[in-house]
Amino acid sequence: MSEKENRTVMLNLFVPYRMVNLATNISNACSKIYRTEFDISVPEWRVLARLAENDKLNAKDIGKVTFMDKSKVSRAVKTLENKNLLIREKDEKDNRAAYLSLTTQGRDIYAKIAPKALDWEEELISSLDISEYRDLMRIMEKLDNKVEEMEENNFGLS
Repeated sequence: MSEKENRTVMLNLFVPYRMVNLATNISNACSKIYRTEFDISVPEWRVLARLAENDKLNAKDIGKVTFMDKSKVSRAVKTLENKNLLIREKDEKDNRAAYLSLTTQGRDIYAKIAPKALDWEEELISSLDISEYRDLMRIMEKLDNKVEEMEENNFGLS
């Protein structure tokens, strides 16, 4: 067995493991803002925030930009619809497709949550100085681009 084949993964030093755990911890902690006061789940918040940012999207596009699977997006959309926070409009050109947008109530809820979420983020990143923050953003961008490149090249797949 070669030296390369005999390596072991030490989870606490394995970047994918560390990043997933950090992202989960951050997401869970931040979600208390909208979960407690507004009874909004993480997937619902992602849909709400995306629609506030983009006005009109279909569920498939929301899934792509939020990295959520189809069923998670579907449940979040249905719940937000039942809470009268978003509306679904059929695409006139394609009856199978529908566009989603926020209702006035949905925009109002977003407007209440967004400043609190930004305050929470500000407190989180206050542990970094400006150059560390810039480095973090640059490093995340580089890793994101590298992952895309590796996916395009089917890295790791035989």
